[in-house]
Amino acid sequence: MFSLVAVSAQLAEQLVAVETGGEDAVHQARTRVRRLRSILGVYKRAFDAEQNRRMRDRLKGLGDRLGAVRDLEVRAAALDDLLEVDDDPEVIEAVEALASEHRAAHDAALSGLIRHLDTRGHRRLMADLQLYAAEPPLRGRGRKHPRRVTKRGLKAATARVLAERDDSLESLHATRKAARRLRYAAEAVVDDLGRRAVRLAADAESIHDALGDHRDGMLLARLLRERELPGPAARAERAAQTALDRLDESLDALRP
Repeated sequence: MFSLVAVSAQLAEQLVAVETGGEDAVHQARTRVRRLRSILGVYKRAFDAEQNRRMRDRLKGLGDRLGAVRDLEVRAAALDDLLEVDDDPEVIEAVEALASEHRAAHDAALSGLIRHLDTRGHRRLMADLQLYAAEPPLRGRGRKHPRRVTKRGLKAATARVLAERDDSLESLHATRKAARRLRYAAEAVVDDLGRRAVRLAADAESIHDALGDHRDGMLLARLLRERELPGPAARAERAAQTALDRLDESLDALRP
C-alpha cells in the first residue's frame, strides 16, 4: 500500500550500500527515509494512529543520522565549487581549509553512522519496518476508502505548501519541507491517480528544489561571513537569490 513495500526494500538496499562504501548511498538512503515518513504522514488517516506515530518517530531518528552525514558532504562540495581562478591566494587557502574541515567531519560522522547500522536497535527497526510495510496496521477508512484517504491527504498536503508565510529563512524552509512531503506522497500514488499525481509531484519538486538551493546558499554564505570571507559569501548569496527567483512560478503552478 502506498509503495511502502518497495520503498522500505530500497532503503534496506541503500543502507547495505552505505556500509560497503556505495556511491551516493547516504543520500539515497536518506531520501527513502523521507519518502516513508512523508507517506505515513500525508496518509496517516489510513493507519492506526499510535503505530503510525511510533514508526515515523523511529524513522526520523535514522533520517537525522543520515542527514548529519549528507549535509557535511554537500557543504564540502559546495565550498570546493565556490572558488574562482582569480580569487586571492589567501581566500583560496581559507576556503580550502574550511572544505577540508567539513570533509574530516563528514568522515567521522560516516564512521559513526556505520557503527550505528550494526546495532541491535537498528536491526530491530528494519525488521519492524518490513513487517509494517507488508502488513500495514490499517484503520477502517484505510481498508474501506483508500482512494478517499489519498485525495484528502494530498489536498491537505498541498494546502500546507501554499500556506501564507513570511520571507524568513526558517519560514521558507517550512515551505520546502511541505513541498518535499507532498512530492513523495504524490509519487507514491501515481499508479492510482495517474497524470494528476505525476503533475502534482513535479510541481512540488520544483518548489522543493528552488528553496533547497536557496537555503543551502544562504547558510553557506552565513558560514563564510563568520570566517571573514565576504567575497565568496556574496557569491553564495547571489546564487541563492537566483534560485529563489524560480519560486513564484513554481507556486503558481501548484495552485488550483
